[in-house]
Amino acid sequence: MIETGYVYLACGFVLLAIIVNLAIKFGAQTWITRGLRRGDLYSLVDVASGLRPDGLTRDQANRLVARGMVRAHGGNFRATMKGRLALLIRQMVRQRSQNIA
Repeated sequence: MIETGYVYLACGFVLLAIIVNLAIKFGAQTWITRGLRRGDLYSLVDVASGLRPDGLTRDQANRLVARGMVRAHGGNFRATMKGRLALLIRQMVRQRSQNIA
């Protein structure tokens, strides 16, 4: 019984080490903007907030759908969890860069 506890503890430490390693080496800005153009993320903000659910151009919609950040819903678009996560990470990166400067 005690041996399984040690195995779980060791697995937890390995998992924690993997998460920390990924967090350190993760290029957030690169991941967010890969394959997108200027204005795409601003339009994604409008779609995610519900301000303009139909506010994407055809090219923006194609790029954001290809990245999995929005999905079509009738004539409008909805931000996916991946799109909302990208916006959250973008906001955190901006706050961190403003605090450093």
